[in-house]
Amino acid sequence: MGVTTMSGVLALPLLVMVAVVGIENGGGAVAVELFSSKLMHRFSDELKAVSVSRSGGEVARFPRKWSSEYYRRLLSSDLQRQKVKLGPQFDYLFPSQGSTTLSTGDDYGWLHYTWIDIGTPNVSFLVALDTGSDLLWVPCDCMQCAPLSASYYSNLGKDLSEYNPSDSNTSKVVPCSHHLCEGGSSCKSPKDPCPYRVNYDTADTSTSGLLIEDILHLASGGTAASKKFVRAPIMLGCGSKQSGIYLSGVAPDGLMGLGLGNISVPSFLSKAGFSRNSFSLCLKEDTGRIFFGDQGIPSQHTTPFLPFDDINAYIVGVETSCVEGYCLEKTNFKALVDSGTSFTFLPDAVYQKLAGEFDRQINATKFSFEGDQWQYCYKFSSEELPKTPSLSLKFSANNSFVVMNPVFAIYGSQGAVGFCLAIQPTNGDIGTIGQNFFIGYRMVFDRENMKLGWSHSNCEDLTDEKGMPMTPSGSASPKPLPTTQQQSKPNGRAVAPAEAGRAPSKSTATSVFLVPGQFYISEMMLIFWPAAYIFLAFYC
Repeated sequence: MGVTTMSGVLALPLLVMVAVVGIENGGGAVAVELFSSKLMHRFSDELKAVSVSRSGGEVARFPRKWSSEYYRRLLSSDLQRQKVKLGPQFDYLFPSQGSTTLSTGDDYGWLHYTWIDIGTPNVSFLVALDTGSDLLWVPCDCMQCAPLSASYYSNLGKDLSEYNPSDSNTSKVVPCSHHLCEGGSSCKSPKDPCPYRVNYDTADTSTSGLLIEDILHLASGGTAASKKFVRAPIMLGCGSKQSGIYLSGVAPDGLMGLGLGNISVPSFLSKAGFSRNSFSLCLKEDTGRIFFGDQGIPSQHTTPFLPFDDINAYIVGVETSCVEGYCLEKTNFKALVDSGTSFTFLPDAVYQKLAGEFDRQINATKFSFEGDQWQYCYKFSSEELPKTPSLSLKFSANNSFVVMNPVFAIYGSQGAVGFCLAIQPTNGDIGTIGQNFFIGYRMVFDRENMKLGWSHSNCEDLTDEKGMPMTPSGSASPKPLPTTQQQSKPNGRAVAPAEAGRAPSKSTATSVFLVPGQFYISEMMLIFWPAAYIFLAFYC
């Protein structure tokens, strides 16, 4: 049996614990103080009353006493506690098809994706990786979904999949009575399927459908002989209806939310005892790695995640911003660490100081390219990019995050013609550390200790016998980020992947373009909108 706080499992009768403490007063006499603590059963009427009082009248879902659900929930919590006591079952977990992530360019908005297998028999999905939201959802029983045909996407060799719960032997519809189905009191019946809706603050962009329980197929181990395959029960969204720019091809085969919420994949894996409550993303320009359970190396730099206005997200605090070792005054800010945003966005005041100092130090001619809306771009005629000033963010305890690649190159028909600072301004006090700052690092989201970790890496496989190398191979020369089309409206805000639009296959540009050469700069901009934080709403 486990004894915890009021919200935890307590398989004991109602008790009152009394502690007697003797306190010596000034005259040498001992005064006796009594301290008592009342213990309540997890599903007692008293605890229900306290829960209602604290929630302002909202009634929490308590199982009927002595019902099958009553015993199931007690047993489930006991089993989870036993797994926690024993430690995680696996050091690292990754998708059964491999730990590799990939960015396929223009077709999917330049975001990073990985192949996952769901259900029995398993079906493969190419899902976007997003640390800025929680829910894993895939196109399912489609009423309104993005095209899934390979012919619609230039970099795809096979059709994308649609999930059908009735085809999976291990799928179960989540009822409204489930504790993760919020707002269950509005359902007509506790047995009704729990609908979900994820709303994004971008021009009617959303996904909606039903919550489903099924199996996510994962693997652990380095060699084929030692590899173990894992069937992890998770909850996912059967996304029957998408809207807005989801219909244009951003995350056409679904999205894996990696956020802090109880419904995210890392939460399910850690609560079930499969892995530590942590994961890592290591990204390069076109590939990378994802590992669940990875807490990084002892020598990595770290900074704590910060609470922010009831937003349950990966927020960090930057104490100062530096250019080539020169740290600027009043450039502190808070930032969302978001794998679903291609570029980094800084609060406008910080951006102006940082970009202005970058411009002062760089030995290149400022230039505006046709159709380009980046403020700090430069022209050059040599074959290689000139040396650019380094950028760094300083966190608490003087931990520095040095940006490996703060610029992207612009190419013309005769080769490289210029480059731009790959940072944009945004309104408000919250910035966004996007994918371009991830490059060259093993980024560790340690949810167990609520901190962000980072260390240099070339993103080799953690599961081989040598482990993931901690230093990049060769010299780290700036490489182009083929993402100039992903820009914001003036004073816009960084957005999550669901809010990034798909660039058209044909452009209206002239002879100036990004690498690879077929992706041209045009006056058409990717649809970046001022965004609020994504919220997950269950309407039951």
